[in-house]
Amino acid sequence: MVKGKVINLNPTSSMYFKIGIKHYEKGEIELAIKRLRQALELDNKNVEIKFNLAGLLAQVGDFENSNKLLSELTKDSPEFYDSLFGLGCNFFEMGKFKEAKNFLKRYVKLSNNIEFKEAAEDLIDFIESQEEFEKEQREIEKYSKLLERGNFLLESGRYEDAVKYFKMILAKDDSVLAARNNLSLAYFYMGDIQRAIEEAKKVLQIDKYNVYANCNLAFFYSSIDKEKEMKRHLKVILDIKTHDSKDKIKILDTLIKLNQHNEIAQRANELFEITNEPFFKHIEAISLYNTRKYMKAKKIWEYLKKNFEMPEIRIDYFLKKVDNVIKTFEKDTIDYFETGFKFLEGMDEKEFRRQLQNHINNYFSQTVEENGQKVMEILYQHVELKQKDKETIFNLLKNLPLEKPRLNLQAIAAIVWYVFKKYMKKEKIKQKDVAKIFGISQAVFSKWFGDFKELLLNKEV
Repeated sequence: MVKGKVINLNPTSSMYFKIGIKHYEKGEIELAIKRLRQALELDNKNVEIKFNLAGLLAQVGDFENSNKLLSELTKDSPEFYDSLFGLGCNFFEMGKFKEAKNFLKRYVKLSNNIEFKEAAEDLIDFIESQEEFEKEQREIEKYSKLLERGNFLLESGRYEDAVKYFKMILAKDDSVLAARNNLSLAYFYMGDIQRAIEEAKKVLQIDKYNVYANCNLAFFYSSIDKEKEMKRHLKVILDIKTHDSKDKIKILDTLIKLNQHNEIAQRANELFEITNEPFFKHIEAISLYNTRKYMKAKKIWEYLKKNFEMPEIRIDYFLKKVDNVIKTFEKDTIDYFETGFKFLEGMDEKEFRRQLQNHINNYFSQTVEENGQKVMEILYQHVELKQKDKETIFNLLKNLPLEKPRLNLQAIAAIVWYVFKKYMKKEKIKQKDVAKIFGISQAVFSKWFGDFKELLLNKEV
């Protein structure tokens, strides 16, 4: 028999709790949970054990059991306000912002714990900003449906009905520039050119360099032979630098309407480079033909004939025109919506535009979606993302021209992550550290961040 102090071999809740905490400090979360469960079995009213176990369960994503323990604490120990904070955090992580906000507000009102209180206030601010964002999104969706209907009526030639929809939008929010631009077009097609001009000018009061308003005004003034005014807006159009491909198409369309042959070739080729859409190359060839660069035009049409199926365009017709003009030396021009099929006359432009837009829409939707998915996959490989982080980052990507060729998707993933962490999460983070995480140089990071920072932040930084 051993003489001296008697050793108690029966484990206590305190012993299991201490062992659990040591496992947690070593990063052994599952073992920590196991020991704290054993501690709670021996002392099921212990607030400290129950709260810490709830925290560990939340850490591994078991929010159901974590919330169960925290709810018990709010009933059994109503003055232990940290359980309200825990519930708020759990519901926040679950994406249930309404419930999270309720518990966090109760906590802020009742608790004097400065550290948790500041964190709770930050979460409430985030939730309220998210609620405001979602409210704005619902409004945008509502306007989008009205705008879509108005656009359909406009394209269908039902101009007076289209005007009603555009006015309905502007009565609720007069800053929806797309509605005002299309209202301007509707008035123009109704023959009310003065009102069309007035509406377009209202857009420029808000956005001086708005592509659609400047393009429309250039076209409107051209239609009433106001050369000076037309040239003023044409200059603005030609000076605009935009990454938005729809803006580029609007500019090209306007240049075609104004027969600005010398300006068309370069822009048509740029859009072909982006989309690989042969219609743009065909337009480039016509502009070269119209500026008497016949051999360059012929070379493009021969390239299109060899490499693309274009049943809507009779390429041989255009090649024959080149041969004829070279042979006869007679000055000649080609309409940009000429197809070479005589029996289509009268519907060439409308059909050409419809098919071109279908090709463009299909290309952009596929390319943007594919590149966006690739960027997200790169992010998954290098950083850990929560569900709400994924949604925020995906919305950031919508600001970028992901349809462009030769994008460095690794660099784009890095700069998007940097903007998310620094400007949205308000964390201290350095560009060089982010570059290292994504395996790119500081110079590459700086180059792509410089190119896209205004699009990502909607302001200069």
